[in-house]
Amino acid sequence: MHCIAVLVLDTPAPGLSNKYGDFGDQGIEMMKESSLADDYQFDKFTTIGDFQVPSLEDLRAGKYDALYLSGSRCDSFDDSKVWICQLVQYLKQILDLQKEDKDFQVKLIGVCFGHQIIARAAGLPVGRNPKGWEVGLTQVMFNDEFHKTIQTAENHFHVVEMHQDTVLIDRQSLLPEQWVIVGSTNKCFCQGLYWSDHVLTFQGHPEFTTDYSNRLIESRDRDGGLPKEVCQEAMQRNRQLTNDSLMLSSIIMRFISN
Repeated sequence: MHCIAVLVLDTPAPGLSNKYGDFGDQGIEMMKESSLADDYQFDKFTTIGDFQVPSLEDLRAGKYDALYLSGSRCDSFDDSKVWICQLVQYLKQILDLQKEDKDFQVKLIGVCFGHQIIARAAGLPVGRNPKGWEVGLTQVMFNDEFHKTIQTAENHFHVVEMHQDTVLIDRQSLLPEQWVIVGSTNKCFCQGLYWSDHVLTFQGHPEFTTDYSNRLIESRDRDGGLPKEVCQEAMQRNRQLTNDSLMLSSIIMRFISN
């Protein structure tokens, strides 16, 4: 049986986790939407706080095919949190092994915070997006080069967003060699990263259902965590657009199993 390590990078969301589970549970359920996941088991690690992660020895030994890094309410650039600094160094070691050791086959998958922390480990700048929040179902245009790789019929996808941080680049020439962006929106150039056979990330949340997005927006609206107009526009898009989590689950699992 193949195995995927799921790194949980946040504590359960208050008022939502009883129904939806934590961010790791949601990631597992999303990946299980693909029939390719039938051949995999999932091991969860509580990385936030105590920094539980698979050992490099286990990764070198082939115990895991991939590491899935969840989202988080933390900032990927917050060096006051020891576990974030530890995670950056851990990922740097994995990226170096991917580059230097042809026998090292572990792949990295990241969503939202997970996407940003992998980007940071690869030397890319991360921080607050000067263009503001992206919230709710959002249309992302595939990058042409990535689109040719995955060969989907559509040139875009809809994914739930919930972020005000981003990878702060505006052109592909700033990426490491052989890396490409997954796609872009008007507010966020880097909506994901792809390095063939090694890294696949998404700025959005393919693991979030539209119902979960609605509940999250309502919660942020009540506590003043988001501007009211941002909430209203996001709820309208959630009513109008189709969530493409099934497509993204298929892309992720094909990447892992290839």
